[in-house]
Amino acid sequence: MIMDSIKQRPVDLDIGIIYTYEDHFMPPLLSSLSQSGNDIKMRLLLVDNASEQGTEKWESYFRWTKVIRNHQRLGYAPNLNRILEHSSAPFVLLMNSDMYFDPAEQCLSKIVRYMRRNPDCGVVGCRLYHEDETFAYPARRFPTVRAIAGRRLGLRSLSGEVASHLYHERKPTDTFDCDWLSGCFLMVRRQILQDMETLDVSFRKYFEDVDFCLRTALAGWRVVYYGETYGYHLEQRASKRLISRDAWLHLQSYLRWLRKWGLNPQQRIPEQVQALRKAA
Repeated sequence: MIMDSIKQRPVDLDIGIIYTYEDHFMPPLLSSLSQSGNDIKMRLLLVDNASEQGTEKWESYFRWTKVIRNHQRLGYAPNLNRILEHSSAPFVLLMNSDMYFDPAEQCLSKIVRYMRRNPDCGVVGCRLYHEDETFAYPARRFPTVRAIAGRRLGLRSLSGEVASHLYHERKPTDTFDCDWLSGCFLMVRRQILQDMETLDVSFRKYFEDVDFCLRTALAGWRVVYYGETYGYHLEQRASKRLISRDAWLHLQSYLRWLRKWGLNPQQRIPEQVQALRKAA
């Protein structure tokens, strides 16, 4: 009876996943996701990013699946925009393919319920852990030059700046308003797109999530880290190597971020959003 009632109602949550060649990630991701929202109606928006294999073998994991086909490969931000453009549910989950969940935790159901209770939340993320159970710090303050230098170079003299950047003063199980959330898992209220544009594709790689969260706040919506549920991220962090193509792309994106928003972007956030943050 519960499944019959879910089938008859509109979709509650669209889940966007990009597939190019990630065969080893897809089974644990899709099987765990499809079981992580038992009381909501979920639809998979599966982007076939001009893959060689096609998506047919991944389309049966969800009861409802819509395939979005690219004729040529696109980057992360353009693909996420395609997901947002094809979505119709009130909530859209944008996420990486290198993730998985504990179905017993019912992560997606919990976050959807939280967003329904808090209609001023535009973007919400949850606790994320690495495969070895270490905490991934998905909520972060806007990056400063000192914080980036501290993380890149491992300078102990800048450890306090890094700790502040990663909200070390907060417990992983806390729920709080934050500056931005890792783009590997963003639960987006689709209504916010009436007040702002989709992701900025001029960020070729990195900082598109930072930019999106800032613009969410500038449009009058809260960005919230919800610590009462969790998932796992098999983070690759290709940019961690100091000398690499990804590290260079990360630097280019940060310089673009600085040109776009300056050194103190938090000062641009409207007073009403700051008040909502303090009251939450």
